[in-house]
Amino acid sequence: MKPGATTPAHYSPDTTLTLSEIADLTGRDIKTIKTWNDSGKGRWPNATQDETGRKTWRVPVSDLLASGDLDPSRVAQVENELAARRESKETKALREQVIRLEEQLTAAVALADERSATIAILKNLVRKGGAA
Repeated sequence: MKPGATTPAHYSPDTTLTLSEIADLTGRDIKTIKTWNDSGKGRWPNATQDETGRKTWRVPVSDLLASGDLDPSRVAQVENELAARRESKETKALREQVIRLEEQLTAAVALADERSATIAILKNLVRKGGAA
């Protein structure tokens, strides 16, 4: 680790970031980050790969500081930046869900109007049939 580079108290020594998060925080292309990682044998010696699912790589913040890939002055901002990006993704997902629900509501209203018209026609037929 570089002199003076320490992780803030809100990070535990094993706090990790995904390669995508590292790309976002450093402004580098994901392909560059993957090359740097080199399947865990690259510049971050403590990088680990999840055992389940997509086997996502996770890199400790301390490795990023030690390699100089993350400026120590930005470490305090990492948590806030990640939270903002996650919130942005959640907001996008919610917007998409609202659009789908509005489409479903429009279809349901159209169906209700159609059924209401059918009921009116049937009531009219019943009245005519009862008068005969």
